[in-house]
Formats: sequence, C-alpha cells, structure tokens
Amino acid sequence: MEKQQKTHQVFDSFQMKKFLRKLLLMQCIFALNMNTALAEELSDYVFWKDPQIAQLEELTWKLVDSVQNMQSKISSVAISNISYGDTLTGSFRKVATARLQQALTSQKKLLVSVCEACSQIRTDISGSFLKISRGIADDKYRREIAKELNVKGFLDIALFTSQGQLSISLNAYEAKDGEIVYSKIVTGSPPKSGSYIHAFYGKMTVPITYTSSSAGKTTVVHQTRVLGGEKMVRLADDWSLTGGGSFLSDDNSNLTEKYDKAITGFLIDGTIGYDIFNFGGDQVAVGLIAGLGMMTVTPFSSPSYFKTGFTVSVAEQLTLSFHFLSMITTDESATASSAQIVSIGWKFSGNEFKF
Repeated sequence: MEKQQKTHQVFDSFQMKKFLRKLLLMQCIFALNMNTALAEELSDYVFWKDPQIAQLEELTWKLVDSVQNMQSKISSVAISNISYGDTLTGSFRKVATARLQQALTSQKKLLVSVCEACSQIRTDISGSFLKISRGIADDKYRREIAKELNVKGFLDIALFTSQGQLSISLNAYEAKDGEIVYSKIVTGSPPKSGSYIHAFYGKMTVPITYTSSSAGKTTVVHQTRVLGGEKMVRLADDWSLTGGGSFLSDDNSNLTEKYDKAITGFLIDGTIGYDIFNFGGDQVAVGLIAGLGMMTVTPFSSPSYFKTGFTVSVAEQLTLSFHFLSMITTDESATASSAQIVSIGWKFSGNEFKF
C-alpha cells in the first residue's frame, strides 16, 4: 500500500512538471504573438515612420557620387532648383531640400553652392507691361547670376515617386549657353511591406514510432495536410515577427503502412525571421525563421516544439517554405521526435482589397 502511494506521488509530480513546462511554453508563445500585435501598433512610429526618408538617405550618397563625377565636365555649379512630384508631402520636401543642400555643398571634389536668387520672384516693368518671372528665365539673367555667384553652371534636381519607389534626377548645364553637360537619375529601393497576412498550404511528414500487438515496435512516416495563416510585422528592414496557426488534416489514404489514429489538430506558434540575403532588385528574398509552438494533437499528448527553417519570397508575395519541428512527446504508446513541413503561400498586404 505504501509502495503504491509513493508511485502515485511520483506520477503526480511528473504530471505537475509536465503541466508547468507546457504552461511556460504557452506563455512564451502568447508573448511572441502579443509582441507581433504590439509591433504592428508601433511600426508606424518606429521603422516605418517615413519610408520615403529612408530611401532619401540611401539616394543622397548616390547623388553625391554622381555630382562628384561631374568634375570632368564642369568645375563649379549652383543649385538653381529642387522640384518635387505631386505625391510628395510638404514635410518631406522641407527635409529633402535641407538634406540635399547640406550633402552637396559639403563635399570637397566639386564646388557646389545654393542659388537663393534663382527661386525668388522678380518683377520687371517694360513700357506699359509688368513682367513677373521666377527662376532663370533667360540667358542674360543666367550669365549675370553665374558671374555673381562665381560658378560655371547650374544644377537642377527633381524628386518623384512611382509605386512607392523614390527617384532623383539631376541636370547640370553651363551658364554661358545653357547646354546640358551632365544628366543622371538615381533610383531607390522601395521599402518592404510593413505588415501582411500570410496564407499557406502544404504537407507535413512526421515519423511516428509506436508499439502494436502484432508487429511490436514500428516506425512509419505519416502525412498530414497543413492549411494556415499568420500575421507578420516587420521590425527592421530584415527582421520580422510572426504569429499564427494552422489546421492539420490527415492524409494517409495512399500509404500502405500507416498509424491507425488520425493526426488532426492545430499548430500554434510564434517565430522571429531574418532575411539573410536579397537579389533581383529585392524581388527575391531568402529568410531564416526560429520560434516556439504547440501541436494540439491527441495521439502525441499535444507536444510543444521548437520551429526553424527557411522561406523563399518572390516579389513580396509568393512564398516557398521548408520548416522543421523538433518535438517533445510524453505518450509512450506513440512518439514523434520531429516533423517537416513543405508549403506554398501568398502574402496579402491589404492593398489588394482596396478599390
């Protein structure tokens, strides 16, 4: 009787430890998913505060390199005009004007100054007519201003966007005759989506080891369909946080050897992702993921798992993924130490549903 009581105590202690481990894991998964929601709320104020400013910083140094290459064409210029596309906001224009002027006038290889008079409105009375002009209106005024500023020419800069991609064009022309001596367009990389919904479908293969009355200890490779969705929030240009779940549907009708119980249930997990490299103008990205999750499958006593793998993303929409799950099971009648998931998916940013 005393021996049986001790056995019950050991079993109860084991069950309590098992419960505490699962409770701790669920707290970690919940924290990952909550962090995903919190990151989405903060994304507008942190990483994605102004994606155009991020592109401007990238393009400023490209523009400086282009201006320095003008040295063989012209020895000194004054910035006569900086124009903007209609879609660029007033606040962006102020920041961009100050940033470009500061960067171009501070470089040493080519003398660059700012022509304040070039943007002023001028009036001229000729007989009974009042002539109003702005900028460099004629050849005579261009030569006069160039002589006053002691420069050989002028620089026109234009900023515009197309589908979120910022571009800067510049044209340098001589003060003497207005001939364009240098032209260049530099284009930035459009920012990656700040958040999206990822829907996917795939197959999970899981080797199951169990003991049967006829064959004894047996291992079979079981198959299950996986259909799921997850919410991703980008924390930085290459880092992201994801939380979601998927439904498991048994798919073993064509297997000659199979486990007699259906592997159906849900996967719930949270992961951190990192894009290790991009190519094709950021049209193709390869990323690694790692995280924690739980599989609500009865034959395996709802094991927890560590999840890792990689994802190939094409044009920020089509995805091809391979994930490896390292599981912990406590059911002695059927164990599965790991599982592999191969899936194809599609990312929805939300713009697809706007009319």
